[in-house]
Amino acid sequence: MARMFARYFAQTMLLQFVLLLGFVLLLIVLSANSERERLQKQMDGTVRLIQRELLRQPPARRDASLRELQPLFAYPLALLRLPPASLGEEARARLASGQSWLDSSQQNLYAPLPGTSQLLVIGPLDSQGSGGGWLHSELGLFVLWFAFFGVPLALLIYLNLRPHWHDLAALRDTSLRLAEGDLGARAPPARSPLFSPLQRQLNSMAEKLETQMETRQALAHAIAHELRTPVARLRFGLTMMDEAESDNERRGYRDGMERDMQELDELINVSLSYARLDRGEVPLEYDTIDLEEWFEDLIELVQPLRPTLLQLTLDCARGEATFDRRLVYVATRNLLLNAFKYARQQVAMTVAAEHGQLVVTVDDDGPGIPEKERERIFDPFQRLDRSRDRASGGYGLGLSFVRLIARHHGGKAWIAQSPQGGARFGLTLPLQPAPSQSVI
Repeated sequence: MARMFARYFAQTMLLQFVLLLGFVLLLIVLSANSERERLQKQMDGTVRLIQRELLRQPPARRDASLRELQPLFAYPLALLRLPPASLGEEARARLASGQSWLDSSQQNLYAPLPGTSQLLVIGPLDSQGSGGGWLHSELGLFVLWFAFFGVPLALLIYLNLRPHWHDLAALRDTSLRLAEGDLGARAPPARSPLFSPLQRQLNSMAEKLETQMETRQALAHAIAHELRTPVARLRFGLTMMDEAESDNERRGYRDGMERDMQELDELINVSLSYARLDRGEVPLEYDTIDLEEWFEDLIELVQPLRPTLLQLTLDCARGEATFDRRLVYVATRNLLLNAFKYARQQVAMTVAAEHGQLVVTVDDDGPGIPEKERERIFDPFQRLDRSRDRASGGYGLGLSFVRLIARHHGGKAWIAQSPQGGARFGLTLPLQPAPSQSVI
């Protein structure tokens, strides 16, 4: 902070000094002529008195008389036989006309002695101020200027820079901790309104990174756990093939191993698709959809997957919505397939458009989901106990896809108690995409 303070202070003081110097010079230039005229008029009475006294004396006594007058004045007096060579044409013309002339430095006043060729010189006029002390010197003026302007300015700069520096240091420390892998690091609230948006954005980014890292770690652990079962069956099948006593027995073990390989391949593919969607690598391709027509087609497509004795109904609102038909098909299909697994007799899908939102709900009359289990049902590879167990099949990614697709559209997936006694799964999406998203 010391270097930042010194740099800003030096720059500000230099700029202030240059501006002040320029202003003073401008005043000097603008007031030079008027000041000269004022001094000349001010000195007119003195010049006439000296001229009158000298003209009373014979030429030979004038120098001596001038020396006698000198103690009465605070500035030097002299008589010249000829004008100095340094005087310009304007000054010479003025003196020739009998008027006095103050030189450009406003130090010496020249006045002709009437009826003679002699020239009276009065000055330097400021010689009386030469003993005014150090405050009247250039150094004294600089010290006064610095005391009245530099010190308050230094205090003002320090008080203004201090919160900025505090926020910068906090943001720097937080970013270093994040770079070192501490995703729980958060920047403290900013003191300066200038850095408040940056502090909020950094903390928001850290929260997203932490969430994504936790999700990926959980996904990696879950995949590793899911791989154990088919790998164990493959290892068992290899052992049993070596010990088989007939070709039919070996063929049975080989077919089982083939099914395990297919299961492994399917698990890897679905896990990769989930990871790509979780990273936001799947772009949304928006279409404007007629709701009634689209959801009727969806019901028709899933009819072959419906258990024979299960009743499926649709209550769909009229109107249009804009979404990615491919991803929303996956999400709604997963909701229906999930309901098919656990419903006893009936599954009901309801589609409504409310307050700018598309709300899709799927109700079943199955065993339902305990309230304490509802949050983790959307986590990858999660299966619940009792009737919602491994016997139902799948990898526990179907509902996780629903949540990801909803978030990808700027919506949400949720779960509640169904009026039919089972579970109600819901999908809420904007009817129209955000302005920043393109519509195809």
